[in-house]
Amino acid sequence: MVGRTNGTIAWLALGFFTLHNAEEALAFRTYLPRTPALLPEPFAKIATTVSYPTMLAALAVVTALALAIAVATAAWPQSSRALWTLLTLEAVLALNVVAHVLIALFVFHGYSPGLATAVLVNAPFAIYCFRRAHRERWVSSAALRATVPAALLVHGPILIGGLWLAGWASR
Repeated sequence: MVGRTNGTIAWLALGFFTLHNAEEALAFRTYLPRTPALLPEPFAKIATTVSYPTMLAALAVVTALALAIAVATAAWPQSSRALWTLLTLEAVLALNVVAHVLIALFVFHGYSPGLATAVLVNAPFAIYCFRRAHRERWVSSAALRATVPAALLVHGPILIGGLWLAGWASR
C-alpha cells in the first residue's frame, strides 16, 4: 500500500508546488521592481539583476525539477532515493514557508509573493508528508533527518546562486 500511494503524494506535491510558483509568478510582476530597495546588501544587488522574465524562467526550471521528482517517485514508488528526494522537496517547501513569513514581516511588511500558498497549502502538506513518511518508514530516520540540511543547502546558497547566475546570464 505504501508504494501505491507515494505516486499520488508525489503528484499532489507537484501540483501544490506548481500552484505556489504560479502565485509567485503573478505577484512578482508587481513586487519584483520594488524588491531591491527593500533588501539589505548583498541581496539587493542580486535582486537588481533579476528581471521579471528571468524570474519566470527560474520558476519554470524549478517546476520542471519538481516534475522530474514526481515522475521518478510515481515510476519507482518503493525507491528510497526517489522518496528521499520527494521528502527533500517537501523540506525545501517547509523552509520556504518560514522564509515567506519572515520576508512578509520584515521586508514587505505585509504580503510577500507566494505567502498565501506557502502558509495555506505547502505548510500543512509538508507536515502531512513528514508525519506519514515517519509513520510508514519511507526512509530511515537518519535519511529523514538529512532532508533538513539538504533543504537548507537548496533553499539557501543554491537558490541564491541560481538567481544570481540567471540574472547575470540574462544581461
